[in-house]
Amino acid sequence: MPVDHEPPLTANPLARAVALLAIVSWGLLEIVRSNGIFLRPTWPVLGAGVFIVYDLVLWYALGEWELVSHIQMYILLTLLIIYESRRNDPKSLEPVFWTMMLTLPVWWISTLRGFETFGDHAARTVVRSSEEAMELMQQGVGGYSLIYSSLVLIPILILMTFRWRQFDMSSAPRFLRAFPRAFRLLPPIMLGLIAIVVLRAGFTIAVIVMVATSVVSLMYLRPRPWILLMAPLVALFLVILGQLFLQDIINLLIPMTDGTNFVHKLRDLQLSLDAGGSQGTVADRTERYFRSINSFLENPVFGVLGDRGVGNHSAYLDYFAQRGLFFGMLYIGLLLYLPIRMLRQLPGMLSMTGGVLAVMILFPLLNSVTMAVGVVLFIMFPVACAMTREYVNGHQLRRRAASATRRVSPA
Repeated sequence: MPVDHEPPLTANPLARAVALLAIVSWGLLEIVRSNGIFLRPTWPVLGAGVFIVYDLVLWYALGEWELVSHIQMYILLTLLIIYESRRNDPKSLEPVFWTMMLTLPVWWISTLRGFETFGDHAARTVVRSSEEAMELMQQGVGGYSLIYSSLVLIPILILMTFRWRQFDMSSAPRFLRAFPRAFRLLPPIMLGLIAIVVLRAGFTIAVIVMVATSVVSLMYLRPRPWILLMAPLVALFLVILGQLFLQDIINLLIPMTDGTNFVHKLRDLQLSLDAGGSQGTVADRTERYFRSINSFLENPVFGVLGDRGVGNHSAYLDYFAQRGLFFGMLYIGLLLYLPIRMLRQLPGMLSMTGGVLAVMILFPLLNSVTMAVGVVLFIMFPVACAMTREYVNGHQLRRRAASATRRVSPA
């Protein structure tokens, strides 16, 4: 993907330097720590390291892309490594969790103000490296990174909204706990802000993922065996229903979305249905997906080793096309590893863990991935899991079992 279309990391050079210094400092401290993650690496750490090193070797050997265009992916995998260094004590990351919980609403509100001032296209403009994008960022307008990282937060906020008592909130800042009723309103308010920002931004894929993950999270608030069995049947029924009445649904939605970014996508979809093939932006996105698929099928083992012949609109398909079968599967494994791990550890928290898994299947399949997703996925999500009473109780039981095993073991 060309550099001028990459989401800028930040408009402030000082912030870039501080962030880089923080990562380097953490790495050095982790190296000298007696039981640090680099001395006892887990498979995700080894996988992320292999992925980054292989990518850097190809960049140096072939020089077919600008290094800055891949920095987002490197930072994303670095955040995975940071989580792995705290996987046995995710509560140590609680200060980061609460800092994000308090600052994200400010960013959403400033983004909504930016939409009022600069128009709904501001979220699309800010993802480009231009003077206008820098001005929007300085005004606090969020774009691609903010929109899609917020989607990963939705299942967490849904469970907090409807199952508040299942969370241990003792780590929250004291001023929040001093007003319990207002504190309890924080998750639903954040959910409302996310929905408004996503709809105002006009990212169609973001709306699709938001609706899908919300349905999954709400469906599994009360995990029951019959719900698990019915979910695939309900999904199949909705797909068939959508195919039968899609034209009528589009005709109904076009007047409702007049004046927004969505109306153009709906008209393109309407034209596609009438013509019996993809048209407009629908055709462009479909063509990009098939471009990556065809590139992979032509080079399934090693991929194209660069960016040529890659659609740049699906992280999963793009990495299969760029790096071949092994690294494509490795990339999927790294992004889905944590949701699957938490899904197995916390079967009673299916609303949150299943919802995050749904986001991380759909979002990278339909779009490219930003590093900001890593902050929510690898920092906020495991902390939220650690705050649940099911995790706390299970952790205590595991510690008691381990202690009992040590007491009965022969000397």
